[in-house]
Amino acid sequence: MKNYSKRLFLLQLFLVVFIGCKKYQSQDLINTKFTIDKSYIKDDFYSSKNLDNLFAVDGYTYFEPDYSGGASEGYAVKNIVLQDKAGKKSNYLLFFDNNNILKDTLKVPLDGMYSLNVLFENSKRGISLGTFDQKTSYFKINKNIELGKDLKLKPLPITTKIIECPIPVALLSEENVGLEDHFTFGTQNLKSETKTTASVTTQSDNFSQWQGNYLANFEISRTDGDYQVNYEVKVISRDKVSITEKINDENNSVSDLFIESVSADKLVIKSKSDDTIEYIIAKIEGKYYLMGNTIYLLNPPNDKYLLKKGS
Repeated sequence: MKNYSKRLFLLQLFLVVFIGCKKYQSQDLINTKFTIDKSYIKDDFYSSKNLDNLFAVDGYTYFEPDYSGGASEGYAVKNIVLQDKAGKKSNYLLFFDNNNILKDTLKVPLDGMYSLNVLFENSKRGISLGTFDQKTSYFKINKNIELGKDLKLKPLPITTKIIECPIPVALLSEENVGLEDHFTFGTQNLKSETKTTASVTTQSDNFSQWQGNYLANFEISRTDGDYQVNYEVKVISRDKVSITEKINDENNSVSDLFIESVSADKLVIKSKSDDTIEYIIAKIEGKYYLMGNTIYLLNPPNDKYLLKKGS
């Protein structure tokens, strides 16, 4: 009986630690198709019966920060700030699969930051939480979490080796372009003499070379006339890219874009709301070209147009 009581206590303790980041979460809505109904109140705050049900609360208001992480390969993230009737706030991330099925939630500190698509040792991917020092561009990590293939969250030891850590999502803005060049991360204070296995490491991947503004100007001829075409592509971060298309005097801003894949010679951009849209920035013999199915359909068989890259 004593051994049983001891095992029960340890199980309860484990559950408290593991589920601590999911306080309020209603398990009935996990693994179901979940939509956020919004009734706007003031200053971008809204009420939502579905979110009230998810967090088992009554009459809360909600707010979504500018940057959440958006869509990644195989899943999407929503960043939700909860505010109770007394004005106390808390912050959660909601993880959805490509069919809008809610898979898991994670509570994150209001005074901290988080990075998505972190690559850990043994090919594990997930999230790192911590604080960011603007003066040193250093992300001090205090919690690591694996996001499994089933989109379920699993805590990882703080000593887990980090292979690649993108800059925190809250810093994904135009004013921080180039931060990757001197951004560092780790689990120790910078003044500490002893480093952990997740020591300060500069992020170096194929993405940073693609950041910047691109311009394409060309003319196409069809049976119904000649058209002057202009494209402006802004690659700001992994989660923020914009494309403006101008044909003669008509402007069109392409919405809901995200970066599907990146390599040393190609950046693939697609739309979350229209799977027929595809743009590719390719680097061929030192020059940049605008390609992809959307570009090809402008005037087949032409499949690429020269891009001028700026800062």
